[in-house]
Formats: sequence, structure tokens, C-alpha cells
Amino acid sequence: MEGLQNLTTKWKKLSPLSSECRIYRVPKRLRDVKEKAYTPQVVSLGPLHHGGEGLQAMEEHKLRYVKDFFERIPEVRVEDCFTYLMDREEKIRACYAVAIEFNAHKLVEIILVDAIFTFELLLKSSFDSLQDKNDCIFGKPRMSRVVIYDMMLLENQIPFFILEYFHTVYFTNRPIPWLSLFELTHKFLQNGVYIRSLGDTMKKLNHGPQEDRIHHFVDFVLKCHRPQPSELPQIKKLKTSTIPRATALHQAGVKFVNCELHDHYISDYVFFIDRLVDQSKDVELLVENNILESKLPDSEAAAAFINSLDFGPILFSRDFYFTDLCEALNAYYSVPGTSGRQA
Repeated sequence: MEGLQNLTTKWKKLSPLSSECRIYRVPKRLRDVKEKAYTPQVVSLGPLHHGGEGLQAMEEHKLRYVKDFFERIPEVRVEDCFTYLMDREEKIRACYAVAIEFNAHKLVEIILVDAIFTFELLLKSSFDSLQDKNDCIFGKPRMSRVVIYDMMLLENQIPFFILEYFHTVYFTNRPIPWLSLFELTHKFLQNGVYIRSLGDTMKKLNHGPQEDRIHHFVDFVLKCHRPQPSELPQIKKLKTSTIPRATALHQAGVKFVNCELHDHYISDYVFFIDRLVDQSKDVELLVENNILESKLPDSEAAAAFINSLDFGPILFSRDFYFTDLCEALNAYYSVPGTSGRQA
């Protein structure tokens, strides 16, 4: 009976499932391929990588940003901000899909510092007058881009509703110019990642349903790129993952045009591109047709990178957005004479 009591005690301690849970650990299958690709290199944001190796140097700089924030709005007390976050500690904890090892006070301290640091990054990026020439981020070439790369890691996220709180605190106590959090975020991220124009982005973010609100930075970029549901192709079961590579299709007369992105439409799209690319010539063809934009040294490096992406069996456990396109390409290419035709 003692074992049964232990079991019931454990499940009584389980926290309820939350709709707020949006920040996850990267699956071990992907992390084992390249650990460094999923680990922040210069700055931790949130509790999952706090105190990580090589990230300590930025902790002092975070505190400088916190100091800047409160000195600019002296009527706001840090104690009040801490209390506000403490009242929402359970909601904050529920945003993460793993158990957080820190107690309530430590977790709130981490979130407060990291959220204000993040918000200050957005402010300083939009208002040059707030930047210090000796700043270790804005005062060094390309450093802000390195920070942005860390901010794009799924495990390295701050819940967006906390940034919304500090945005309100700041601009309620400041004169114009006033910028929305969407505008601040867009302006900062466009320095390091591909993102659509502000006009297109604001339309999508302002007219979406309430339940489709922004959850964190990765979610922001995703929602900027995805088309409206009415614009999506029909998803169907994928019968085969094999299609001719890009240069072979080009020789057969296939024309390439840009595609849109949406949720797992994105991973489906990348999987589809992986099927098209086998050699450097395939990359060169897709670059010529504005399908790919590579920042890697050459087309061979780009082809190697695309071919190294490991999707495993996950695409075959659900419907696929590009089923019709794959089937149409295979059907076209199988017609006698097309495979040898020059475009």
C-alpha cells in the first residue's frame, strides 16, 4: 500500500495542463545532431538556459539595461514590477513545457531582468539616442545580430505578455514618440532575420483572432510569414517522398515561383526543398529563381546544409501540404520525353 500512496501523492502534485504552454525543449533527436545549433551562445533569456556555460558575461550587461530602464522612468518602482510578476508566477511557469527548477522568487527575478533587458534591446534598436557608444551590443559591429540569433532559439524565450506589460509601464510614463510592441519587435528582428515588411506584418497581427495572439519571438516570426487559412493548399496524405531534383525538373520545363509559409507548412516546405536539392547546381537554380537566399559561403555549402536536415519519419505521421504538387511533378516528369527536355 505504501507504493500506491506514493503514486497517488505524485499525481496529486501534478500541475494542470495549461493553454499557455508554448515554450518547449528541442527534441533530443534533433539536439543530438548538432547541440550548438539549439543552445544560446551569448545570452540566456528565461529559465531554461539561465546560468549556462559561456553566458555569464552578459549577465552584468543585463543589469545595466535594467538600471537604464528604471532611471528613465523614476516614477516606476522595481518593487512594484516584481510584485506584478510574482502575482503571475504560476502563469509564467505554465508557459514552459518543462519543470522549472527555480523557486518562485528566483524565477521572477530571472524573468524580470531578462524581460527588461529584452525590452531595452527593442527600445535601443529603435531610438539611437538611447544607445551608449560603449555598449557591448550596439557598440560592436554584428553583435546585435548574434544576440538576435540567440533570441530565435525556441528554448530561449520570454513570454510575450510580460514584454507587453513592460511596454505599457514604459510608454504610459513617457511622451511620444510611441511605438507599439509589434513595431519595436519588427524593427529589431529585421536586422538579423528575414521578415516581411512592417505593413504586411501589422495586417496579419492586428486582424488575427484573440486566441492567436503572439506568445514569444519565434511565434512572432512564424505569424509574420504564414498566409491566411484561405490561402493554404489542401493537405493530404503523402504517398512518396521522392520527386526529381530541381535541375532535372528545370530541364523538363518546370518553372519555379515563390511559396508561402504557415505553421507545419514551414517544415513541409523545407522538406520539399530538401527533395529538390541534391547538388550545388540545384541550389544555384533555386537562388536564380528567388526560391532560396543563402548566406552560406557557396552553393556547395548550402546544398550540404539542406541535405543534412533530418526530418526522419515525422512527416509521414500526418497530412502534408505539398502532396498535390509532389504528385503533379512526378506525373509530369514520368511522361516520356519530358525528363530529357531542355527548358
